[in-house]
Parts: sequence; C-alpha cells; structure tokens
Amino acid sequence: MPHWKSEQLQRMLEEKEPQQLFGHAVKLAQALGMEFVGLSLHLHVAARGPQVILYNNYPSAWNEHYQAEDFIKIDPAVSKCHQTTLPLVWSDELFREVPHLREAACGHGLVHGWSQSVHDQQHNESQLSVSRAQGAICHEELYEKSAQVMWLCNILHAALSTHHLAKFSPPPQLSERELEVLKWSAAGKTAADVAMILSLSPSTVNFHIRSVITKTNASNKAGAIAIAALRGLL
Repeated sequence: MPHWKSEQLQRMLEEKEPQQLFGHAVKLAQALGMEFVGLSLHLHVAARGPQVILYNNYPSAWNEHYQAEDFIKIDPAVSKCHQTTLPLVWSDELFREVPHLREAACGHGLVHGWSQSVHDQQHNESQLSVSRAQGAICHEELYEKSAQVMWLCNILHAALSTHHLAKFSPPPQLSERELEVLKWSAAGKTAADVAMILSLSPSTVNFHIRSVITKTNASNKAGAIAIAALRGLL
C-alpha cells in the first residue's frame, strides 16, 4: 500500500483555507498514482435549497464543456454516488446510456478512475473522484487505495461542508446570557450546575438552552454546542 508522509497529513489536517486544503488533497492523491481529483459538495441549505460546489484540477476546457452541457444532470457517477458510499469504478458500462459524456471525458484525459461519496446526518454529501489518463484500475489497486481515498473524502467533507454552510447561513445571534449558559454546558456542567454557577433557576437555564437550540437549528443541546464551536462562538 502506498504510504503518505506524516508531515503531508499534518499539513492537510491543519489547513483552514479551502483551496489550499484541496491542494493538499490533490498532492496526496497524486502520490497514489492518480492525476486528477474532483470534489463536488451537495449541501442542503435552509431557505436556499440544494447547493452544489465544485473543486477540481481538471483541464479548464473540460470544466467549461461539462458546465456548458450541464453534464452533472446526466452523469451516472453523480447519480449513483447519491445511492451508495461504495467506490464506483469508471467503466464504459457505467456510462452506457451517456456514451457522449464518456467520450468527452476521455478526450480530456479523465479515463480511468473511481468516485467515492460520504453522506452526513444532515443529508449533505461529498463526492470525490480520482482519475488518470493511462492505466486501468484493477481490483487489487482499488482494494489497496480505496481506504485512503475514503479518508480524503471524509476530511474534505468535514472541513469544506462546514466552511460553505457557514457562508450560506449567518452565525446565530446569541445573547450574552445564552453564551454563558452554552459555555458552561460545553464544559460538561448540568443545568443544575449552571444554575448554581450563574445564580439562576434551573428553569431559566433550560429556557436559555432551548433558545440556543432553536437559534442554531440544532436537534439537541450537544448539537447546539458543536455548531457554536464550529462557528467560533465558544
């Protein structure tokens, strides 16, 4: 199995800027013998509907052609990745119903590869594709490298979906008291503990917690804490 250098992984895990983060992913994929990397984020944003965000190092002519023909609507790799998180190897059979898409992709060097998706509990999804112009993907190579590609997909999804969702949805406006309650809750304090610390009644603490859950659009207190932490509110 190809091994990544620990310093490469550390740099990627520490990177916050989206394009730089994707650049690290490209280098890691190229170390696996792949040439091209494409990532599509499919995000569900309240009051905006589904949003699709693309990152890739594909030839610019292919990107222009793909968008001009609106291939994303007929791309079987995209539609099948909505249904499975198993690696999906590219083949003529996969593109049997859209041979013109397959021919066009091959003409730009996107010949051999596979696509991998991850889905989160909020129904957001990332689809990562790795490919090259030469060298078919055999079962042994897929078995050897698919876990690393899955890891890349998960890391990119966690960082980039959070980044873009934060841009689409402004940070919740929490009052000073709500922030105090949330910070003590994040520290592991119960409602009774927080009430004692802040000289409030337990019912008032629970009122603030319910308010925070509503404002962050979370499903529970733990979710509200996680969202607040991601937004830098804690």
